[in-house]
Amino acid sequence: MDNEKRKDGYVNRRDFLKVSGATAGVAAVVGASRRPVLRTLEEVSVQQQAANAGEQIFRGVCRPNCFAYCPINLHVRDGKIVKTSMAQHADPQYNRICLRGLSHAQRIYSPNRIKYPMKRTGKRGEDGWERITWDEAITTITDKWKEIQEQYGKQAVAFYTGSGNVTLLHGLMPGAKSRFVNLIGATSIDQSVDAALTVGLNRVTGNAGPWVSSEPKDYINAKTMIAWGANLTEAYMHSWHFVAEAIEAGVKLIVVDPVFTTLASKSDRFVQVRPGSDTALTLSIMNVILEERLHNEEFLLAHTVAPFLVREDTKLFLRMSDLGVEPVEGPADATGKPTSIDPVAVWDPEKNVAEAVENVALPALEGAFEVSGIKVRTAFDLLKEEIAKYPPEEATKITDVDVETIKYLARVCADGPVSHIIGWGPQAYDNGVHTAHASATLCALTGNIGYPGASVGANWNVYPGINFAFTAPDGTVGPTISQLVYRKMVKTGTFQGKPFPIKSMYIFCGNPANTAVHSNEWINDILPTLDLVIVADTVFTDTARYADIVLPAAGWFEQEDIISAGQTHHLELSEKAIEPLYESKPDADIFRMLADKMGIGEFFNKTDDEYLAELLTTPYSEKLGISLESMREKKMIRYFQDPYIAWEGAKFNTPSGRMEFYVEKPTARRLSDEEIDWDREHLPTFFPPTEAWPENPLYQKYPLVLLSTRPKFRVHSQWYDTPWLRELEPEPTVRINAIDAAKRDIKNGDYVEVFNHRGRAVVKAVVSQGMRPGVMVFAKGWQRNQYVSGDLSELASSSFDPIGVNQSFMDELAEVRKWNGKA
Repeated sequence: MDNEKRKDGYVNRRDFLKVSGATAGVAAVVGASRRPVLRTLEEVSVQQQAANAGEQIFRGVCRPNCFAYCPINLHVRDGKIVKTSMAQHADPQYNRICLRGLSHAQRIYSPNRIKYPMKRTGKRGEDGWERITWDEAITTITDKWKEIQEQYGKQAVAFYTGSGNVTLLHGLMPGAKSRFVNLIGATSIDQSVDAALTVGLNRVTGNAGPWVSSEPKDYINAKTMIAWGANLTEAYMHSWHFVAEAIEAGVKLIVVDPVFTTLASKSDRFVQVRPGSDTALTLSIMNVILEERLHNEEFLLAHTVAPFLVREDTKLFLRMSDLGVEPVEGPADATGKPTSIDPVAVWDPEKNVAEAVENVALPALEGAFEVSGIKVRTAFDLLKEEIAKYPPEEATKITDVDVETIKYLARVCADGPVSHIIGWGPQAYDNGVHTAHASATLCALTGNIGYPGASVGANWNVYPGINFAFTAPDGTVGPTISQLVYRKMVKTGTFQGKPFPIKSMYIFCGNPANTAVHSNEWINDILPTLDLVIVADTVFTDTARYADIVLPAAGWFEQEDIISAGQTHHLELSEKAIEPLYESKPDADIFRMLADKMGIGEFFNKTDDEYLAELLTTPYSEKLGISLESMREKKMIRYFQDPYIAWEGAKFNTPSGRMEFYVEKPTARRLSDEEIDWDREHLPTFFPPTEAWPENPLYQKYPLVLLSTRPKFRVHSQWYDTPWLRELEPEPTVRINAIDAAKRDIKNGDYVEVFNHRGRAVVKAVVSQGMRPGVMVFAKGWQRNQYVSGDLSELASSSFDPIGVNQSFMDELAEVRKWNGKA
């Protein structure tokens, strides 16, 4: 095969190595000129390609929601994209392209591409299809929707959206989909991914976006970077170079993770923590900080709720109205109604009396008092009481981190600036909200937030100048529920005590039968309750194979759109490079067709240009000079200050304007029918994961914690069938520690069966000393037909914390044995 020219035009490994060798020679030459090699090669390549007769170069944006949203050059010959290359970012520090970005030509022309509308023949999942026309598809769908909504109510038609295309019009931010869904009163299914981190941080710092921290180029301003369950070299390789440059500049890197990752191999210190115990570790770090008096009292008094008095009876802040002082009228809120100002009380130690916080220069930080017969304590006093439960000697029993390492981490955290890089692992347990809450509280305790190098969280934000009124032109807003809550609804038949039937689902920009927890539950429990399942996608996925109708969606580069979110704080224009392939249509066009048949066509009668312009028409956009015309001219425009320092100047979007480590009125991210222990939600506290913990009786039967990781060569399930990337990663694997493998007579390369009470999968074992004993790890996003048998997503629990309402991908137990050769 190596000596044959492949008919599909793909380059095999040997040819690739030949080309790589030639490229290395070129790199040596350009290196002599002291220009950045990658940029020089990119410039030369673009110039040479542009000179070729008949070639056009368009500017696109790679956007699988890896957070990077890299601009790329799309090289088009004879109406076909033949290659991609790195395009220049407006900020050269963000210039990059990965192997996924370089392999788009294979992905666009995948043999698994959905070419035309089709309807199912046979049973769901059997992969039997019959080609139909667009008119038949749209008529079938809308006739059934009208019937369902007439019989069961408008909410009975639901839409599930993943994160496969974060764009203004054709994607999900906010997209023509949101407009359509609201106009017909349908239900939006929230995918509930990585939400615990959002809830835990935002309830302390205020809502500044889905995932907030300073941008990666600020790492170099830190004294220390601590990566908590964040393997940037694989999951966010575009951010790795910022870490590497910070290390070269003398910034220390500490990695806290159950697994010895690639990033851990680059660290100054690796801390191997028990899965699901990060909250206890963080609380113990704070315990040492308090014991050694390393906390920042000035910051606590001025910028947190530490001095606020908390009533023992109601758990609420003591307010001046409790002491007979009438609230005063404040400025109007968003609805135009005046607000009420009722100041929080603090204790004035000089006067020995409770006063409004703004009237006391130096309030008491600690203490218990009685005010007008009401017993109160400071919020800091309550925090100290909680932290006192986790001295290092106790925390080491929970976390498996030794006492001296906990003390070391405490001293590092108190000696800022520290960039706490929070990954998705620690928050993916049912205690994940408190893990994030504790991380933010640690920064409040040390004052390590809001200045260069001092941050916490994960950086991804949405452009704040979007005209969201576009999504509800007649004022109608349909209901939204979490997919986790929906799973419970399927079993109970009710939501919030009332019937809430859902009989049809439209899925786009997502692959929930593959990427969501407990895929067997999705396939066996949810889908049978639906009379009609529609999937709009570019390729056949696990979810598409269980649809009744599949619609061919146009690819990213077959339509013009604007990327409205990401890590670099830029709006980006992605140009249309080629016509939609086969019979595919852009998503906005599909919703136009559906709207016509549903009788709401008048709301979809404008052009893409008109709608893109409308979506950008806001005072925020006007202030920055952002419009469709300016986007087409400049291609990308920064919308936040440069550099972006989260919470700069200690400004927080909380009701008090301070860091609220004591949460006065906890709320749940989504409604559910689960019972909530509200008293537990005021302060960060540790409680074990629901399943993945030694005290769980299931641990006797399934003694291994099964973790998942975000792979280098896929984003979720995208790029699953790209040939070049499959050469590098041919099949699913599970990594297992050598001790655990030896106990089960498993050798490297053996096929093994990973199983629990929810499901099973047969994969190849990789025996690794980098794994913590008692832990296995697999890479997400393989399709079911790429496994020998089963699917590792079958094993994940759909249990959830009713505050975060988040998929707990890591909170699962399993066992493994040699495969017996049977399916």
